[in-house]
Amino acid sequence: MNTALPKLPVPDMVWLAIPVAILVYALLLYDARRTNSPAAGDDQLGIKTVAATLVIVGTWVLAEGLRGFLMVILTFDDFWDKLKAALPSLLVGALVVVSAGFVLFSRTNAAQYPKAKRLAAGVVALYWGIALVPALVGLLDALFDWPSWRVVATALVAVVQAGVLFMVALAVLGRLSGVKMPDKMTGSGMARPSGMGQPLGGVVQPVPPQGYAGAPAPGYAAPQPPSGWPQG
Repeated sequence: MNTALPKLPVPDMVWLAIPVAILVYALLLYDARRTNSPAAGDDQLGIKTVAATLVIVGTWVLAEGLRGFLMVILTFDDFWDKLKAALPSLLVGALVVVSAGFVLFSRTNAAQYPKAKRLAAGVVALYWGIALVPALVGLLDALFDWPSWRVVATALVAVVQAGVLFMVALAVLGRLSGVKMPDKMTGSGMARPSGMGQPLGGVVQPVPPQGYAGAPAPGYAAPQPPSGWPQG
C-alpha cells in the first residue's frame, strides 16, 4: 500500500516569481548602493523583496479566482461546482495580497523607503496593462462574430479581469509615486465667472458692474431721470 503523501502541484507562476524576486532585489540593491542615494540606509531589502514578490504572486492567484468567479456569474454553467472551484483562488489570493501588502510591509521601513511597494505595484500594473490590450481585441472579435454567448462571456471576463487589476495597481502606483489627479477647479480651460474680464498681463481684471461710479468713457452721457423722479 502506497502511503506516500501526494505530490503537491507547483504552479508555473511560482517559478516565474523567482526571477521576479531576483529582479526586485537587484533593483532595490542597486538603488541603495547608488552614490548619494536617499535609500542608502535601507537595511531591509530582503524582507521587502519577499513582501513584494508575495504581492505579485498573490495577485496572479487572485486573478485566476476572479476569472472563474466572473465566468460563473455570466454563464451560470455548473454554478455551484465552478463557484467552489473559483473561491479558493479568490480567497487565498486576496488573503496573500492583504497580508503582504498591508501587514508584512507595515512591519518594515516601507513608509520611509517605498521603492519595493512601487516595484510590486508597477509589475502588476505593467503585466495586466499589457494583458488588457489583446483582451480588448478578443472581445471585439467575439462581439463581431458572436459564435455563442459563452465565447463572448469568456472574452468579456478577460477584459474585466485585466482592466480591474490594471486600474487598481495603477492607482496604487500613482499614489505611492506622488501622482495627483488634476484639480477640476483649476486649469487654463476653467470657465471664468460672469463679470470677469479677459486677463491682462496674466491678471484677471474685474469688469465694473452697472451703476459703478467710475470715470465715464469719453463721449459718454449719463441718462437723465424722467421728470418727477426722486433724486438719490
